[in-house]
Parts: sequence; structure tokens; C-alpha cells
Amino acid sequence: MLNYPSFHSELILIRRQLRTIRRLACLLSIAAFASAEQEAPPFEITRDIYYGDETVADRNLQSLDVYWQNKQQKLPVVVYVHGGGWAFGDNAEVHEKPGYFLSKGIAFVSMNYRLRWDHRIFDQAEDIASVVAWIKSNAEAYSLDADKIILMGHAAGAHLVSLVATNQSYLKVAGLALGDITSVVAIDTASFDINRLMIDLGSFVERRQHQLIFESEEEVWKQSLPIHHVSSDKNIPSFAIIYAAQQEETKLQAMGFAKKLSAADVEAIMIPGNERTAQPVNEELGKTGDVYTHALMAFLCAKI
Repeated sequence: MLNYPSFHSELILIRRQLRTIRRLACLLSIAAFASAEQEAPPFEITRDIYYGDETVADRNLQSLDVYWQNKQQKLPVVVYVHGGGWAFGDNAEVHEKPGYFLSKGIAFVSMNYRLRWDHRIFDQAEDIASVVAWIKSNAEAYSLDADKIILMGHAAGAHLVSLVATNQSYLKVAGLALGDITSVVAIDTASFDINRLMIDLGSFVERRQHQLIFESEEEVWKQSLPIHHVSSDKNIPSFAIIYAAQQEETKLQAMGFAKKLSAADVEAIMIPGNERTAQPVNEELGKTGDVYTHALMAFLCAKI
């Protein structure tokens, strides 16, 4: 059983980080509204590239789209992993992200992955590692900087990228290491610590969903927890954790995970989103004038 940080200590942590983020976001928003947003430069989209195992019946489940620019300068790249409760979703669900990141000089790869129920969580994590390996092998053809790879995921995708970035075994199978990931962006998930969700945070529907997805074997549960794999001796990449400010359970999950990362000397920043809008955090990311998008970009610029 994990020892969870107390609510009081977590509250102190989040208040400190919120003050820092709000100062940063305020400065960035002033700059953003003082000048026009950059328009996305012309870019190319190469769709339905197969990265996976020839034995998989549905090749679409192991395919990716590359949003890129044909230029001499190699661009850092975001690898985006969609949400959908681990059982649904598609890599076309990118909203404003490709154009926004390309306007900032960052290429964008959106991937599909094998879905439950025909596959397991660990298969999905392996697919993410396979895409990182694919980028390493194909970076030259798409003007990508293979040394600057950012994993980004929403909801179930946020859980998966966090798992891959804390448990080195998935990248190791692909011939890679945690040091091959520059940073991780986890967007709006309550699944950093599934045990905690099952004990005191999740609704009945959420608990039932997690039971179905993650099964009931204790070891399977433990190995599926990103928070379980955090330690100071792994070279875990830095994290930006974006959460819906009005949702208590995702906020508390973000707080607990950020505290565990910080205790392991891993840089972790929390970014509250959607304090002024009812739109989902993931859909707002990359839109003109969005404050937490600017805060995220400031974090990423320091890494790339």
C-alpha cells in the first residue's frame, strides 16, 4: 500500500505552485494580448503511417500522422496520445494543437494505439515506446529533432505517457531509455494513482470503469500506476501536469503525483486550466489567447 501525502501538505504544495504559475501566466497573457498571435506557418501532413507489428489485424490501431515542415532546421516534436478511456478514441482528435505547436517551431505526431478490450494497458504503453523508436529512425525524412521528443497525452493518454516516462521497461524493449524523452505533458487525468481513485476520489462510474480496464489482480494494478514507478534514480524527464481547476479529483491526483515527482528530484510543474470557461481543457489547448497554453509553452521552451 502506498503512503499518500496528507491533504494539508498537498494543499501547501499546490498553493505555492499556483502562485508561481499565475505570475508566469499573467506575464505571458499580457505579452500575448499586446501582440497578435502567430499564425501557423504552412506545413505538411503525412497520414496513416504504419509503425507497428505486422501481426496486428487492424493496422489503423498502430498508425500515426505527422504534422511537419520540410526545412533544413530540425524541429522538436510532440508525440500526442489521445484519450478515450483506453478503449475508444482516434488520433484525428487533435483540435488546435498541430497548428499551434508548428507556429512555435515544434512538429506534431498524433498516434493511434491498440485499444482495450482486445489488448492490454501494457500493449498500449509499448505502442508509445514504438512511436518514439519510429521517430528516432525516421527523423531525417520529416525534419524532426530526434533528441527533443515531448510526450503529451490527454485523459487515458495522459496516464499512458506518464507510465512510459516513469517505468523504463517499455522504452528499454524498444532499445531506448527514459533519457530519450525530453519532457512529458499530462493533460486532465485522474489516473496517476488508481489505488487512490478507487479508495477515496473516484465516483462509482469511474471506479467501475477502472476495475474493468485494469482488472483486479493486485500486481497488474500496481504496475499500471505511474506514481508507483517514480524514484530518484531513473532519469525521469520533467513533467507539466495540466488539470481542470474546477475538478477536485483531478486536482488532487495532480497534486499527489507532482509531490511524488518533486520528492524524487524530478522537475514537475502544475498548470491549472479552464478557470474561466466550461470547455474541456484538452480542447482549449492551443487556442488564441489561452493563458495556460502560454504557461505550458514557457515550460517547453526551457526544455528545447
